[in-house]
Amino acid sequence: MQDMTLNQIADLLKWLITFGGSICTILFAFKKILDKSMDPIHKKIDELDIHQCKNFLVRFLADVERGQKIDDIEIKRAYDVYDHYKNDLKQNSYIHDKWEKLIK
Repeated sequence: MQDMTLNQIADLLKWLITFGGSICTILFAFKKILDKSMDPIHKKIDELDIHQCKNFLVRFLADVERGQKIDDIEIKRAYDVYDHYKNDLKQNSYIHDKWEKLIK
């Protein structure tokens, strides 16, 4: 190592940079393939999330409409679910109209 010339050091650095770039390119391509193959699963999860939020909110709003006793925890949870439904999932449907009518 002590007898290495400046050219040899430059060649070694060039080789390390090229090797690192190749590894990054391979990992990036692998990530892209993995993301593409996982896309249908992510879509199904999002659909399930939307349906679960709708089910919960419809049930909650029906209880409110009927005058059922609802405790503070249920109310806080309903607000959390509604915020997630509206803001994160970007949904705006009949539930939004019913929420505005009953809760506001």
